[in-house]
Amino acid sequence: MKILDADFVTSMPAGGRLPPDAGPVIAMVGRSNVGKSSLINALIRRGLARAGAKPGTTRLVNLYAVRVVPAAGKRTTRSTLADLPGYGFARGGPEARRECAAIVRDFFAQAALHAVSSRGRGAPRLAGVILLVDGRHPGLASDVAAQAWLAEQGHESIVVTTKNDRMSRSAQARARRGHEAALGRPVFPVSSRTGAGVSAVRAAVGQMLSAATAPVPADGLL
Repeated sequence: MKILDADFVTSMPAGGRLPPDAGPVIAMVGRSNVGKSSLINALIRRGLARAGAKPGTTRLVNLYAVRVVPAAGKRTTRSTLADLPGYGFARGGPEARRECAAIVRDFFAQAALHAVSSRGRGAPRLAGVILLVDGRHPGLASDVAAQAWLAEQGHESIVVTTKNDRMSRSAQARARRGHEAALGRPVFPVSSRTGAGVSAVRAAVGQMLSAATAPVPADGLL
């Protein structure tokens, strides 16, 4: 995937609507302070995304317009990266956690509606989800539940492990095996600081965008 340019668009509260020209959307999901903003910056090679000053303070969906060529031979596509509020912790107690959960539920409900009703080029639709998990902590219940929910809903997704550069090589290998056993699928280990693994994630995102922009026959059959 080749990224041509990227810009911050807006911060969307609960009840907000994706821009009509959002195109295929890649959602970033994970616990608070897992490194979603850092991964966005690494993917687009720019310092656009900023994390909250304190974990658990982001209560909006931050949208970034990204113009990409998803794969060789593909046309330029306007897509959107959506940085969702982190789960598992929110400053402000139960009320803040409920607010964040409502924003996430509303986002996915809106994406499902667009998947059924949108037909025009550029119309927003969910192309895939990046589930970020802390590489140091395999098998957290909230991460396992998030992965199970995404699979149950049929969302195309990949799992990215972050903060791997804070472990030794042997610890990284053990943690990777633990994540894959707990989540039942391969993971993409990355380091946003060194850039290790980011190109593989960028390629996987390109595949999701390519699939989302592929023409669909009128009868819906291949």
